Amino acid sequence: MKEFEEGLAAGEAAASASEGSSGASTKAGRMYVRTQSFGSSDEDLRFLQRCGVHHKAATFPFHPGRGWDLDDLLREKERFEQFGITPDMSAIPIYEQFPSIIYYGKSPDRDRDIDTVCEMIRTASRAGIESLRYNTCVLNIDRTEDEEGRGGFWHTAFRLDKISAEDQAKLTDAGRVTAEMHWERIEYLLERMIPVAQECRVRVGNSQEDPPTPPGYRGVDKVLNDFEGMKRFIEIQRSPYHGWNFCVGSIAEMLEDSATEIFPFIEYFGGRDTIFLVHYRNLIGGRYSFREALPDEGDMDFCKVLRALKDVGYCYGIDPDHVPYCKDDPQGSYQGYAYCFGYINAMIQSVYT
Repeated sequence: MKEFEEGLAAGEAAASASEGSSGASTKAGRMYVRTQSFGSSDEDLRFLQRCGVHHKAATFPFHPGRGWDLDDLLREKERFEQFGITPDMSAIPIYEQFPSIIYYGKSPDRDRDIDTVCEMIRTASRAGIESLRYNTCVLNIDRTEDEEGRGGFWHTAFRLDKISAEDQAKLTDAGRVTAEMHWERIEYLLERMIPVAQECRVRVGNSQEDPPTPPGYRGVDKVLNDFEGMKRFIEIQRSPYHGWNFCVGSIAEMLEDSATEIFPFIEYFGGRDTIFLVHYRNLIGGRYSFREALPDEGDMDFCKVLRALKDVGYCYGIDPDHVPYCKDDPQGSYQGYAYCFGYINAMIQSVYT
């Protein structure tokens, strides 16, 4: 924990200094708003245009046995570009399509499926796509009932004390997955995937596990829900193409005081150029008990967070993840997205002024 404590002091100092800072980023490039939501209809893409969004994740057709086809990727990329939008950090569907890799961790199926994942990275590179994301979770995102926020917005929440001991002990089809088993599966994937990503010059960013849960929760020891686990993950493969889909919200869920404790994470992982995408979502609460929040109402000062990211040279996408919905909105979450996109664009303009 020494590095975390040193990072906490450095992060707090950087955050304080950044309040009066107006200098440019230490690296070329500038942060931008992006999204992993919405489809590729004219209506969706025009809405993103109106909100000033020029980068978006694509959902490419998946073909069992071979993954992605180059023609599909080129077709989707061309469609985005007609609206001035660049495909950005699209997902490799490891959890959804390749359970043998992490969920079950069993060869020979996982060897075959990792080969397919590597070929998907090569296909993305041939299509001119420079970044992808994935996750190595065993358990999917877990929440209790939604909770109401300001103005009738509804947010996801997680209250561990509302989940019975019986439900917490209930195993999934994956069975018991210890920390050692989980790490073995992650390392087995990275040792084969990251050299291909580096060869193809495609940045691949993994997600943290959301939410943090006690060891053995539903039979699984999560390993990417604290500082030490995240640090170990980055050290498995040292490559400029190996990094994070850095979810500020998921990291805040790990903490007791996210308002201050978020900064050592930004300092450590941003200072090592391992942040490839930021999910920019706030929350009220902390480890094992929280609800998500609009960017300006949570425990973290999101202007300070964005300045800290700029000060470590981060220059990629800022994504309003887990946007709330409103029952008065015919589209459910369009009002929430419009608010968050506008907020992010304003914050980006502010930190570069």
